Amino acid sequence: MLAAMAGLPPFSTANEAAPDLADLLAQAAPEITSDMAADLARDIYGVSGNIRPLSAEKDANFHIRLPGGEQALLKVTNAVEDRGVTHMQTAALMHLASTDPTLPVQRICQTLSGASSAIITGPSGDAHVVRLMSYLDGTILSTAKPGAGLYPALGMLLARLTLGLRGFFHPSAGHVLQWDIKQAHRLRPMLDAIADTDLRARVTATIDHFDAEIAPRLPLLRAQVVHNDFNPHNLLVDGPKATRATGIIDFGDMVYTPVACDLAVACSYQVTDGADPLARIAQMIQGFAAKMPLEEDELDLLPDLMRLRHATTLTIGAWRARRYPANAEYILRNTATSLRGLDTIDSIGIGAVQSALRTTAHTAMERHPS
Repeated sequence: MLAAMAGLPPFSTANEAAPDLADLLAQAAPEITSDMAADLARDIYGVSGNIRPLSAEKDANFHIRLPGGEQALLKVTNAVEDRGVTHMQTAALMHLASTDPTLPVQRICQTLSGASSAIITGPSGDAHVVRLMSYLDGTILSTAKPGAGLYPALGMLLARLTLGLRGFFHPSAGHVLQWDIKQAHRLRPMLDAIADTDLRARVTATIDHFDAEIAPRLPLLRAQVVHNDFNPHNLLVDGPKATRATGIIDFGDMVYTPVACDLAVACSYQVTDGADPLARIAQMIQGFAAKMPLEEDELDLLPDLMRLRHATTLTIGAWRARRYPANAEYILRNTATSLRGLDTIDSIGIGAVQSALRTTAHTAMERHPS
């Protein structure tokens, strides 16, 4: 039996390649127990400590606290995820370690053989990629109360992440991901899962509008590999009253897509109740545009792209919850936010939202010319 090392393994800079593709949305997470995860951590990475499972939709994730206090995340990837896509996520984190070393993202640890990951056979005989990453401490933004100045800072952080990935590419970056807004037309076979007939009709109309008016314009926008899931569940902050971000997690939805789609994803979660439901969105765009100026076509399409993200969340959530009722609470955690966002944008009107966001962006870009 291998003896456990005292601290985390060295961070990986290796870049092994790999490729496969299947319907990941239709798969349950790997059946890996905490005891099995502890064995993997010891045998592959030479580390041990207190281990506990973490909630996840498609992978098996475990938090490890080493005897010296260091923390790590052990991730056992879903067997049907394209190996090339998994490798892309790993390579992107290593790329960010080089382009922006102080960006608060996880670092990839080396295996005992010096690789960035390992392949294991799970209980059902399937092969899984196993990775060990540094663990980022903090409070999940979705459980915190935002403090003054947080949302401009979040917008600037997203722009910084986008710029850090700007020079990154990978052969699997163009994979088909249903959470990618530009793939909205692929939602149609899932629409029957939306039980509310009125809501189903609204989502269908949103997709019809996408096909006719939005999709033809997307190839004209700036595009690159992006995070694609900059939401409050994937952002860590400094405490229950959040004043600054301390981490960006979960790069599992990375894809090559228009930058505006990535920004729309981030903004879509920030619609609020009250007299000014777009206030947080405006502040995020203010911070983003100050760091990375936006183009007019991007600003013009942003409200429609936000609506499409809501439509995507509602459709995939309903479809997966029907398929996996035992995990429905986790799967549907963003449903209320998406309903509120869709209702708010529709009540204000696309034109009015465009005008408000354009004014905010122009003001920020005038104050911070590139």
